[in-house]
Amino acid sequence: MKTIILYASVHHKNTFKIIQQMAPILDADLIDITREKHPDLSDYTLVGFASGIYFNNLHKDLLECLSVNSFTKRQKVFLVYTCGFAYKNYGKQVQAKLAAKGIDCIGQFHCRGYDTYGPFAKIGGIAKNHPNEKDLSSARLFADSLVQRYRNLTVE
Repeated sequence: MKTIILYASVHHKNTFKIIQQMAPILDADLIDITREKHPDLSDYTLVGFASGIYFNNLHKDLLECLSVNSFTKRQKVFLVYTCGFAYKNYGKQVQAKLAAKGIDCIGQFHCRGYDTYGPFAKIGGIAKNHPNEKDLSSARLFADSLVQRYRNLTVE
């Protein structure tokens, strides 16, 4: 099982902290999609898209990468996101786009992340001290569950 996680973690590196916990378990390559816009995904069996939430969506560079890449039937995709306030499923729209492309989204992980964007800066931010150790532990468990389910997956 060869894994890559494409990520955008801009402000406080909340998402990066999460995928740093997942990467060793998944033996994943990490690619900052804000720097490398068009990575070759053809050799990977598991593809993770990880982002903070910006205006109720994953980062625009991640969404663009998802739009321009094609996937094989054997490739599986998972989502990871951090957000200051989790009042809705931010991955739902992305999962619908994946389904429209015939891509199997095998799950998503999310947790709160320290957020000082816009009006939150005036009050010192929200979700302070997140991701915390409980969030990081949950991220490791999620990654381990992917390994247990898909360890024998290969690209066709």
